[in-house]
Amino acid sequence: MELKEHDDQPSTLKLKAIGPNDRLYRKHFLHLGGLGTRDLCVQGSDLLILAGPTMDLDGPLTVFRWPKGTDPKGESVVPASELERVLDVPYGKGVDHAEGMTLFCPDGGAACSLLVVYDSASKNRQLGRSTVAADVFPLP
Repeated sequence: MELKEHDDQPSTLKLKAIGPNDRLYRKHFLHLGGLGTRDLCVQGSDLLILAGPTMDLDGPLTVFRWPKGTDPKGESVVPASELERVLDVPYGKGVDHAEGMTLFCPDGGAACSLLVVYDSASKNRQLGRSTVAADVFPLP
């Protein structure tokens, strides 16, 4: 997605037409093994995809890497062979469904980890009345 300044108000951003027929979006179909997209995260020119069940169901959660996925040339169908399986995220029965992720680079360097947060936190993740534990996974 590209943004450009709005002509009337330079402090306001407006989506730039990037798709066919000046659409403000492009469609991309990714083969995620039957899983749905839960979250997206940019790492350099790659796109990390948190994939899991499309409903509030227990099931596998996987992070995939789409190399150069932040700058695809046109709309695309991306086969599983073009996606790198980065890691499998643990999940519980009725609890701990991964819902979001972000890069976690505590030293500010290039060697980042992935911070994953969950909804339906298990009792083990609930630390007091208002604190919930997340997971940090090293990225290859």
